[in-house]
Amino acid sequence: MPSPRLIWPLATVATLAGILGIAAIWTGVAVVSGKPVGWMALVAAVDAVLLLRLAGTRPGWPRAGVAVAATAATVVLANWFIVATQLGLAMGLRPLPSALRLGPDLAWYLAVLANGGLDLAAIFAALALAAWWGR
Repeated sequence: MPSPRLIWPLATVATLAGILGIAAIWTGVAVVSGKPVGWMALVAAVDAVLLLRLAGTRPGWPRAGVAVAATAATVVLANWFIVATQLGLAMGLRPLPSALRLGPDLAWYLAVLANGGLDLAAIFAALALAAWWGR
């Protein structure tokens, strides 16, 4: 077990890697399937909780808050890249240049249009799951 001084830096690095990794996988699955696959938010919640537990963080509301924040960040990042990739494909841009040119208003509007009721339910369930299992 790492020393108490290294637990939160280790947890931060693990959580950031998890956010980026799950967002990349989510984007790939969504682009290949042509759907927003909101159920991936549940995978993001489980990943965030497991990474925080493996990093050695103590149970409690601080860990739950970080798990919820990591899940929310993964949802936002994945939806941003899904929209950017779809628009980039239509305009002949690669995903990263398209993501850098995408504005927040257009990203929000297109993400709201793309995500249906089941996708939104899965996202909210994932946030609740991260809070519950993160404690």
